[in-house]
Amino acid sequence: MLLENKVAVIYGGGGAVGGAVARAFAREGARLFLAGRTPGPLEAVANDVSIAGGSVEVGRVDVLDADAVERHAARIVEEAGRLDVSFNLIGYGDPAAP
Repeated sequence: MLLENKVAVIYGGGGAVGGAVARAFAREGARLFLAGRTPGPLEAVANDVSIAGGSVEVGRVDVLDADAVERHAARIVEEAGRLDVSFNLIGYGDPAAP
């Protein structure tokens, strides 16, 4: 497993591409933290990951707020002890996205 014992956050994890990435990361053994502004789609992806046996948590984060992203990443490190992968699927076409 390529991501076994790795901790990954996926910003935009509730979208079509983010959900596919989340499912792939989970299959490869990552502990996932899905983040975005809209809880419903994040929860749907998290449910799929959980049913498949993956480890996943969801957080509501406005990734256009750099301070919110920093706080979220710090919480992940505090909880999981590390953060190995940060995958951003937010801000397509928006140069303001951190």
